[in-house]
Formats: sequence, structure tokens, C-alpha cells
Amino acid sequence: MPLAAGSELADVIFQAVVTAGLAGFALVLYRRVRERWLAWWAAAWGFYFIRLLAILAFLATGELTWLFWHQVVTGWVALTILWAALVFSRDTPWRHGYAALALVPLVGAWLAVAYLDQFLLVAIPMVALISGATLWTAWVFWRHGRRTDSSGARFVAIAFLFWGLHHLDYPFLRAKGAWTPWGYYLDIIFELAVGVGFGLMVLSDIATRLAGRTEDLAHLSGLMVRQHEAERLRLSRDLHDETAQTLSAVKMEVGMLRESGGDIARERFDQILRLVDDGISGIRRVMNDLRPALLDDLGLIPAIRSLAEDFRQRGALTVETDLPTTAPTLTADAELALFRAAQEALTNTLRHAGASRVTIAIHVTGGRVHLIISDNGRGFLPGYDLATFEHEGHLGLAGMRERIAGLGGTLRVDGARGVVVTITVPVSPA
Repeated sequence: MPLAAGSELADVIFQAVVTAGLAGFALVLYRRVRERWLAWWAAAWGFYFIRLLAILAFLATGELTWLFWHQVVTGWVALTILWAALVFSRDTPWRHGYAALALVPLVGAWLAVAYLDQFLLVAIPMVALISGATLWTAWVFWRHGRRTDSSGARFVAIAFLFWGLHHLDYPFLRAKGAWTPWGYYLDIIFELAVGVGFGLMVLSDIATRLAGRTEDLAHLSGLMVRQHEAERLRLSRDLHDETAQTLSAVKMEVGMLRESGGDIARERFDQILRLVDDGISGIRRVMNDLRPALLDDLGLIPAIRSLAEDFRQRGALTVETDLPTTAPTLTADAELALFRAAQEALTNTLRHAGASRVTIAIHVTGGRVHLIISDNGRGFLPGYDLATFEHEGHLGLAGMRERIAGLGGTLRVDGARGVVVTITVPVSPA
């Protein structure tokens, strides 16, 4: 006979709503990370929801047929939990023949109803099955948590442990109404705890994947930068070994022809020599932009001074420097990144800032090197920052930030009063 407690219907409905929500939540997680075990847990919550519907039907009608189907679906819930745990722990593939196991709860429930006349004999087998499945699942997640140091998996394991123990009281307490409504509330708490644990596990998995992809992207970015610099070095050497030397040879030949010609010819040859000198100067400037020899030969500080002098000679900027007498200890990649950052910042100042003066400073504090390039230009428009410029396609700033980030450094751009670019990278071990 159904329990004569009208509020129990509301308690079962509440648990059914929570269980349906957990089934949907597991499906959402599955679509996000595509882990098969989450899809099977969605199925387990779905069967658990059907089990609660059978209880509702029994409470509403008092027909014992619904108790039979409650027993059957309880077995299906236990089998689905077992399979979900196997898929989680071993990624076991599905075989169509496994579906025949669904007949076991059906046959067992029919035999119990048809041939057993005591409630305990009918209830205990299914209770033992679902409790055993839940406790074994707790062990599976606990072992996974210890192996992977996953706090989410350990949380799920503890929830399953207490939930499995709680299942054991069904034939002695809950079926007789002694736990109403607290038995339902405990079930809801354990279900929600498992859902929270699954969410923590998925978030941790996503964070781990994201960290791995970030590391891969950083490695790829560093590789691309090194290949880019190698190509720059090759082009610089080709210009030096071929084009610059060819122009130097042309200059020597023209100089010899000049000496053998008359006054009018000498004036024409002087004009040719000036054009050749301009061409050689232009090639040397391109070579220096591609790969400054001073950076490879003497280090960062002389290369920065040479860069400042080069921009002074262009005549549009007054470039001041505040540099240490000795270079900080940096890797070759860090020196190159700081030089390229200074080069990019000075180029941006010359093209866009409308400034008349720019200052380059290098300071070493707290085991970090700070490169600061500041100008007295117009600054940024209100609302503009580094992210805005990158979004609008200013690839120079984006490349600068990625290169510095790959070294464990930071890039900050402030455009309130003029533009101040601050780059920080760690000092290398001695």
C-alpha cells in the first residue's frame, strides 16, 4: 500500500526535477569535453529520473505494478552506473551484446514478485546491487583522484561513498516511511555533490588542456620567432655579401674612371658616387634593421645606443638614453626581444605619436630587467589600450607582447600623457 504522507509526493517531485537537471548538466559537460563517461552518466541520471517517476506513480495510484517497474529501473540504474565507471576508468568500448544485461533486472524483479512473499527478500537484492555499484564507483573515482591529484575526483568519490552507504538503509527505514522526507533530501544532497564534483573535474580538465595548448602555442610562437630571426640574419648576410659588396666594387670602378676623366666627367662621376654612397647607406640601414651586428657582437646596451643614434640621425626625434654601464645578464632571446621591442616602440613613436622627444631607459631591480620607452607625443585617445590596438590589427604590438610573454615577461602600454611602453623580463641565471 502507498504511504499515507501527502508531502512525500512533493519530495519525490523535487528530487525528480533535480535528477533531470543533473542529466541535462552531464549532457552539457559531454558536449563541452566529449568524454564518453559523461554521456553514460547522463544516461544513469535519466534512468534514475524514470525510477523516481515509478515511485510517483505508485504513490499516486497505489498500484503494485509500479513497484515492480521501480525494482526493474533500479537495476538498470545500477548497471548504468557500473558501466559509466568502467568507461571512466578503462575507456571500455561498447558491444551491442551488453544490452542483453538489461534483462537481468527485469527477470530478477519478476522472480522476486512472483515467488517471494517477504518484502526484505524482494528489496535486498536490488538494494545490494545499486549500493555495490555506487560504492565501487566511489573507489574508481578515489583511485583516479589519487593518481591524478584531482580534488574534484576525490570529492565525487566521497559523495558516492556516503550515497552508497545511504542506499543500504532503504529496506529497513525509507521503505517504511521512517526517513521521510529526510531520505529524499539526503539523496538530493548526494546527487548535487556528485554533479558539483563532475563540474570540478571538467573544469580542471579544461584548465589542463588549456595550459597544454598555451604551452604548445608559446613553443610554436618561439619557434616562429627564431625562424623569423634566422631569415632576417640570412637576408642581412646576403645583402652584405652580395649587394653591399657589389656596390662597393662599383664605387671603386667609378672612382678609377673619375680619375681618368676630365673636369666635366668628374662632376658626373661625383654624382654617381654620391648615389652609390646613398645606396650603400640604405642597404646598411636595412641590414641593421634586419639584424644589428652590434647586438650579436657587443650585446644589448651598445645595440640600444646604436639604435638611438640611428633615430637621432633621421632628424625627426630627440632621443635620450638612460642605460647602465654594464649589461644585465640575459639570454640571447631576451636581448633580441628587448631590442626588437625598443625598435618597434621607436618606429611607432616616429610614425604615429607626433612627438619631438623620446627617452629609452633600462633598469635592473628585483631580478628583473625593465625597458622603458616614453615620449612626449599626443598619447592615446580615451578608451584605447593595448587590447584595443591589438583588436584593430596593430600586429607590431601583438607580436611584441607575445615575444615578451614567451620569455616570462610582461608588456604594459600607458597612453594618458604621451606613450610609455614598459617591458619587463626576468634576469637570466648567472
